[in-house]
Amino acid sequence: MNLFQNEITQGSGPTVVFLHGFLGTNADWEPVCSNLTDLHCIAVDLPGHGKSPFEEKMDLDIEAERFVLVGYSLGGRLAMRYAAEHPERIKSLVLISAHPGFTSDAEKQKRLLSDAKWAELLLELPIDEFLAQWYDQPLFHPYKPDLSMRRMQNKEALAAALMHYSLGKQPRYETNGALVLVGERDSKFRSLYTNPVIIPDAGHMAHLENPKAIASEILKRISL
Repeated sequence: MNLFQNEITQGSGPTVVFLHGFLGTNADWEPVCSNLTDLHCIAVDLPGHGKSPFEEKMDLDIEAERFVLVGYSLGGRLAMRYAAEHPERIKSLVLISAHPGFTSDAEKQKRLLSDAKWAELLLELPIDEFLAQWYDQPLFHPYKPDLSMRRMQNKEALAAALMHYSLGKQPRYETNGALVLVGERDSKFRSLYTNPVIIPDAGHMAHLENPKAIASEILKRISL
């Protein structure tokens, strides 16, 4: 399946492809890309999100032979999978608040049960009520994202994506060589990595809370 793309900037620099998180859309990357005008920035809607229907296979229809791949949270996990399957296409991998995968079956089963409960709530509740409960999780405090785009999506497609791409089904990925970015307030995800780059004045949704700092780190990686 070719995902819906949003060409945010058309600079002559390297191509950078952005993958958003669960409940997001490609528009989430506009604040970051506004600081990357010299680059060719392409943001996509993940399967089951925005204008992309849900399908089990994720593919990236990118003209550039090699590109920088940036992913946040769910998008970061899908970026790790894509990079593992297509290493020849990845110029650099940038992960923002992305879990590399559990190390035990018990952790995976616990996450699958949790995601199943959230998927059930997503289908049962009005979308505004579900969004309020989702973003009330301690992981996101105190930041509250703009919900206007999130409330316009297809609940059945989102629930299918949540379960199909559950962290409980994900293998453990090797992240050596990737640029790992974590918000300074995101203690949970900071503990997952030995030496992540810390984004100041940000929590889990670092790309929305401090997009300028995220853009700066991407530029540093590209200039190496």
